Amino acid sequence: MTHLALRGSTEPFFAACESVLGVRPPTAPNTVASSPTRSILWLGPDEWLVVQPKIGSVPDLVEELRRALAGIHSAVVDVTSSRKALAVSGERAEELLAKAATLDFSLAGFPVGSCAQTNVARTQGIIWRRGAQDFVVYVRSSFAPYLRAWLADAGEG
Repeated sequence: MTHLALRGSTEPFFAACESVLGVRPPTAPNTVASSPTRSILWLGPDEWLVVQPKIGSVPDLVEELRRALAGIHSAVVDVTSSRKALAVSGERAEELLAKAATLDFSLAGFPVGSCAQTNVARTQGIIWRRGAQDFVVYVRSSFAPYLRAWLADAGEG
């Protein structure tokens, strides 16, 4: 997967991102906007994470975004190597994640298309609910083995 950090806050920023990415960064807190090829997770009032399969050249996409954003107060950074994605899915996914993080993972409290930055088993992570029983947890690469083992252990108990 490719991960890009986006920063910006003006209408020209949103328009430029949409023209290149084919999807506008969401402005509602803790939401995700998606197209068939990529998703953009809201991380803060002026911060997003773009997630997409590794298609094409990441440096070319970064350069295309930077050209579109030229003269606009913004930032685009390839953060692909900094994070790993861990899938958590199944009938007991909510229960497992509730052991790791202090969010309400019910569909009412954390609906499909929601995301949140939070502590996950004592490390910082981003949780995205892609489906009723389908989550992705993004964590720093160096913490991925720890969190994978922690989730496996918590899932057994």
